[in-house]
Amino acid sequence: MLLVPVDIKDCLVKQLSVVSKNTNYKTKIGIKNVKKIGRIYDCANSWVQIGVASLRSKEKSLAHPIFMGELDHGRKKYTFYPKKCHGAKFILFCEKDKHNLMKHYPDHASKIETTFRMGFTGGIHYLGNENNPIHIEKIHFDGHEHYHRNLDKNRIINRIISLRSYCSISDRNDLIDDRSSDQNKSNSQDYEDCLLLQLTDLLIGCSRTILGEYTREIHKSLSLPLKAIFDRYREGPARMKNSRWENSLCLSRCYLDVDHWEFESLTYGEKNSLQLSLI
Repeated sequence: MLLVPVDIKDCLVKQLSVVSKNTNYKTKIGIKNVKKIGRIYDCANSWVQIGVASLRSKEKSLAHPIFMGELDHGRKKYTFYPKKCHGAKFILFCEKDKHNLMKHYPDHASKIETTFRMGFTGGIHYLGNENNPIHIEKIHFDGHEHYHRNLDKNRIINRIISLRSYCSISDRNDLIDDRSSDQNKSNSQDYEDCLLLQLTDLLIGCSRTILGEYTREIHKSLSLPLKAIFDRYREGPARMKNSRWENSLCLSRCYLDVDHWEFESLTYGEKNSLQLSLI
């Protein structure tokens, strides 16, 4: 889940749009589209860099160079990422058994709603605090077709038992948007929301790769910017406290032990090959 502050949304979308223009790739993008070096790879690579840069929680007076998909005499041209375009947060929540042990649910969508609710609640509790409150104004899912029905706000939001004082959720009727994330379809979400959903999909794909679940070697290269941040996170709170990405990531997983949910930190290694279901 990618949490995007309202005040950086326009800036973040602008950066993604510039890359799409520079690489002349203006269709829906995901990690499955990246099969070899070329304009699709350049577009995805730049988007991942932008996504990682947007996750910074503080500047520390250090410039952050980004490849914006533009070439200068055949060489990649880098630019400095906007200083005020950061503060996003990324929640990676994994259900260890791919929902297979979740019995007595009416359909697959209800399993997604339940595990999303757990990851969402735990994530905003972990990433927020009294000095940095989190208010959720809108929630976007990548197309209800994946779930064979529209997602149920009651299962996702109304069943949250309690939120900490620094977390809140809008009571607007249109809180959840689960239309298509393909901006070229007539029933798609707004253009900027489509781009942010596609960015989220890329970050999830890179996360799978980092965890050892990937289909192409080229995805390892694509995932390097995110892996650098994951590696810092894995070193522990002391390492992250001195990082520009402090309090920007939440990595965890859940699993059913008989009829009880258990939660644990998500760990990984170079030879890890976890079969995880990411939401």
